[in-house]
Amino acid sequence: MFILPMNSIISGASIGTVGGNAANAGAAVDTGLAGDFKAILQDTINNVEETEAITKVDAYNLSIGNMDDMHTMMINTAKADVALQTMVQLRNKVLESYQAVMNTGL
Repeated sequence: MFILPMNSIISGASIGTVGGNAANAGAAVDTGLAGDFKAILQDTINNVEETEAITKVDAYNLSIGNMDDMHTMMINTAKADVALQTMVQLRNKVLESYQAVMNTGL
């Protein structure tokens, strides 16, 4: 389990290939960029679920006395928090983009 930086997930080249006209948008779907977006969303959700599960296991182990190192639990908790914040921000950006498209009046 690890958290990927956004610059490694979304390369500048893949963003640059999506243009403002319909021909480029169709090409983006044909090249699989829409699938990449779906994969990014799914990976983010999976990352949140994994980090939350690890945090729950750590908290349980600490509560029953099976964990001696509190720092590992704190690090895993921080990872879960960052993963959740990343997912929320990604969701907010998707909603903002959707609202912007709906406001264009197409």
